[in-house]
Amino acid sequence: MDEISYKISLRKNYWFICPYLILFLILVIFHLCYSKPDIHLFINKYNSAFLDNFFKWITVLGDGFFTMGIVCIFLFFHFRKSVTIFSAFLISGIIVQSLKTTIFSETLRPTGYFEGKATLHYVEGVYQLYIQSFPSGHSASAFALFFCLAAFTKYKSVKFLLLVIASLTAFSRVYLSQHFLNDAMAGSLIGVIVTSLMVYFIYERKPFAFLDNSIIPNQVK
Repeated sequence: MDEISYKISLRKNYWFICPYLILFLILVIFHLCYSKPDIHLFINKYNSAFLDNFFKWITVLGDGFFTMGIVCIFLFFHFRKSVTIFSAFLISGIIVQSLKTTIFSETLRPTGYFEGKATLHYVEGVYQLYIQSFPSGHSASAFALFFCLAAFTKYKSVKFLLLVIASLTAFSRVYLSQHFLNDAMAGSLIGVIVTSLMVYFIYERKPFAFLDNSIIPNQVK
């Protein structure tokens, strides 16, 4: 890997990566001060009907079907972008699922952890899972998708907005008690690292210029 070129690639996405790293560092410090269960109980007690509905629907943005829908849309207009998103989604997903089903296969989700210990607020209509909590797959998918979209735009404000959307999607997993906060953090980090590599190797590298063709010809790339 050309280290200088990779640094330039990261610099182009400063308004996504830098705020993300600052937020991640703050949350790491938060975890050093408080335990995982205490953090979840603190977050869980702040709920409302509006937030229930908001996070119930925004969590869909981290679903694999949503990402694949975006991949299919880009197939028609910019094949290389479609391949970049799919690669980031696929590789981050493989990493997440490998961790979930091997090292952390018995890690309890909030519902399983607090069973018989505390009463959690649950959102109606959301099916609660009990194990394979770490890391969060939805968080990894959301950050893979929205980081790719951020890399595709030159507008700083849009990059930052996409980070906000990705962060809210990851946080929705905690609000819905599907994951602890550290699960969402780990998922997001996997998504960011994998996507930064896919953006550099596929989207920005000349050897992959042949992917610039699209199903609908003569489109603006």
